[in-house]
Amino acid sequence: MEHFVYNSPEFKNYLKKESHVRGEIKFLQSIVEKGMKVIDIGANIGITTVIIAKKIGAKGKVYSFEPVTRYFNVLKKNLSSNKLKNIEILKLAVSNQVGRTNFYDNGDASSVVPQRGIKKFEVSTTTIDIFLEQKRMKKIDLINMDCEGSELLVLKGAKETLRRNKIKIFCEIHHDFLNRLHQSVQDIVQYLRGINFKVHSVRLDDLSLRDNFRNCEYIYACN
Repeated sequence: MEHFVYNSPEFKNYLKKESHVRGEIKFLQSIVEKGMKVIDIGANIGITTVIIAKKIGAKGKVYSFEPVTRYFNVLKKNLSSNKLKNIEILKLAVSNQVGRTNFYDNGDASSVVPQRGIKKFEVSTTTIDIFLEQKRMKKIDLINMDCEGSELLVLKGAKETLRRNKIKIFCEIHHDFLNRLHQSVQDIVQYLRGINFKVHSVRLDDLSLRDNFRNCEYIYACN
């Protein structure tokens, strides 16, 4: 699915078929609250952005990051179709430094992980700390991440934000991409625990929190 309207029959049918997306949405809805300020990283076509924006209401705000042009263009259309005014979209990748980085697009997903025979292109990057400083924002309530191997880079670029905010983090884990960058989910867990976060793995089938990270698809952290 590319274009969608929240709560339309087509979107409901899509969720019935896609248990993974359905579980992700249910967990997000369970942790999102009215009025939250949220950063959504790796927004893709905007499903999580729209879900979050609907839940936080007019007094909340979503800052939605998507660096890949073809996804960004669909994201813009979907936000227009869903008539939401509490979202700002940014054509940037989020990392641990400001500048430019290589991205690789295999047609289904894009990431910073080098892949042979895959289209390579450059994208602009920012960090959460720098972005919030530029916005003159001191407070953020939730970071939602689906960034295909950049998880640890993003969190390292948010160190000051994570230290000074009471914040929730919901993060999809891409073990294969992390391995190619010589990282692991345990590196992410240790980093977050080192700045006083409680970290759990998430099972989407029943939305339960666990402490087994070996094959987890998502982690949830809060301080």
